[in-house]
Amino acid sequence: MKLFPVVLGVMVAFAACKQPSSTPQAESVATSDAQLPADFAAFYDKFHTDSVFQMAHIAWPLQGDKSEQVDSTHYEKKETAWQQSNWKMHRPVDYSSGDYKRQIQVLGDGLLVEYIMITAGGFGVERRFAKQPDGEWNLIFYSDIQERGK
Repeated sequence: MKLFPVVLGVMVAFAACKQPSSTPQAESVATSDAQLPADFAAFYDKFHTDSVFQMAHIAWPLQGDKSEQVDSTHYEKKETAWQQSNWKMHRPVDYSSGDYKRQIQVLGDGLLVEYIMITAGGFGVERRFAKQPDGEWNLIFYSDIQERGK
């Protein structure tokens, strides 16, 4: 029964195709005292709107994990190294509908962990961004749709 991951994938793809919200992404930061680094918002916007920029700002092969079906009702997290050849572009998510929520953990000036969750199901993705020695931000970790908690 491989319908579950397909349905979730379609939901995320549909959400990614929506017009981005006109409100700044930073408003959905998880903790009120968390401050995004000054240059991260511009990077984040360009990362989601410029496919060439996105591909150039991913640490290939990208470390992470994905869900693999182990039987008809269970999935298991498996480590993976995402490759350029089968990468699906990440697009802006419209949080204004309330269907998705985002939390960001700022771990110092050069590391951010982002969780994007489907509010109705408790499933979501995790991405980690790190500032490189040259001052550029890169996506350094990606975990596809998995149960995340609400």
